[in-house]
Amino acid sequence: MLSDKGKNTLAQREVRRDEQPAEPIPERVVNVITGGSEVSGITYSAARRHARVAVNPKISLSPTPQTGASNLVLSFIDNEDSTLINPHHDTLVISLFIANCRIKRILVDNGSSTNVIFLSALKEMNINKAHIHHRSTVLVGFSGEQKFTLGDITLPVYATGVNLHITFVVLDSPSAYNVILGRPWIHDMRAVPSIFHQVIRFPTAWGVKKIKGEQATSRDYYTLRAKPSTL
Repeated sequence: MLSDKGKNTLAQREVRRDEQPAEPIPERVVNVITGGSEVSGITYSAARRHARVAVNPKISLSPTPQTGASNLVLSFIDNEDSTLINPHHDTLVISLFIANCRIKRILVDNGSSTNVIFLSALKEMNINKAHIHHRSTVLVGFSGEQKFTLGDITLPVYATGVNLHITFVVLDSPSAYNVILGRPWIHDMRAVPSIFHQVIRFPTAWGVKKIKGEQATSRDYYTLRAKPSTL
């Protein structure tokens, strides 16, 4: 049986559990920068203008406000999908129609500041390199490595009733994915991806639509990465 002191201690712990934890004091700030002409242009001055907007929101990169805002609620429910494999740490990999081709192995990455399509995918789509707008930009990866793009290309992307013309940077590099859809596409769709729920939801004129992630495809990628080399 607890003493009065023990009961008071237990009661204080219960109160602390209900309180919102205080925000920690950062010891340092770590920044990761990626490139891409879709967000900040291809020049240093354009990138500086883009950065100044965050410091002074009164500066506008676009004189026209975004239209078509929706009042629909985008929500996620645990255990909504009985086919979801839990627990998991899978990436969100989907399939979409791009330029009238059904493209698999598309990574939805809200950590990417640009949309990327790999040259090998364009070749499989039978799209000639002549359609690429040749203005090379630099993409900077997590560890600081740099990749020069071949240019950019605009292609129609269809997602459950929504058809948008999306600009991709073209990268000639080996990849397990055909396409990486970054923040430009996510924001244009006004979409909310949930890696935990393995689904991306977005508003349309016909209500909230969703695209389910393909866990098997996501796990195939890690299986290939984990396969020991035969060399």
